[in-house]
Amino acid sequence: MTSIEDPHAVACGRRERKKQQTREALHEAALRLVEEQGLDGTTVEQICQAVDVSPRTFFNYFPSKAAAALDLPDAAISPEAAEEFRTAQGELIPALCALIGSSIDHSQQRKRMKELVMRRPELLPAFAQWMGGIRDQYVALVSERAGADEAFTAVALTMAAMSVLVHDSSAAGERPGAERLLEGVDALVAARSQRMRAAD
Repeated sequence: MTSIEDPHAVACGRRERKKQQTREALHEAALRLVEEQGLDGTTVEQICQAVDVSPRTFFNYFPSKAAAALDLPDAAISPEAAEEFRTAQGELIPALCALIGSSIDHSQQRKRMKELVMRRPELLPAFAQWMGGIRDQYVALVSERAGADEAFTAVALTMAAMSVLVHDSSAAGERPGAERLLEGVDALVAARSQRMRAAD
């Protein structure tokens, strides 16, 4: 029996694959050039030439050469994760940890970002700006379920816990990111009452 495919769906699928391939090629070219020449020594034109696309095409995918080298995504929250948060019940912080923790479970890209920034510190401003935008996306979503001030505080606390986890190799493991992230939040809160050691 022969199946009849929808030509429109096939064409859409082909276009999406082509777009993804172009994005990956731009990222790989930017990454290689920045590694070889540094950020200041690399131009958007060089990246475009390596992939054989125009600067206009480049800016359809990335806002800057630093963003291309780091492969910074525009959005941090998938529609599925956002909907799960919107329908969550119970306490705010555990629901937020589940939301942000899902990205930790797929953090290979984040690991590459961190390693690249450590090798090329000139990329840090672009990375910090991107993180600020990501924070704003989380705050906007959390504000749907909490007051504006509470949303900002909850996101700041949870992202601080994520930063602790990133720098703590002992926190890695097979456990879900949400579970480790909630432990990180608890550790930060516990630090509030930590007593100083006696002075020498």
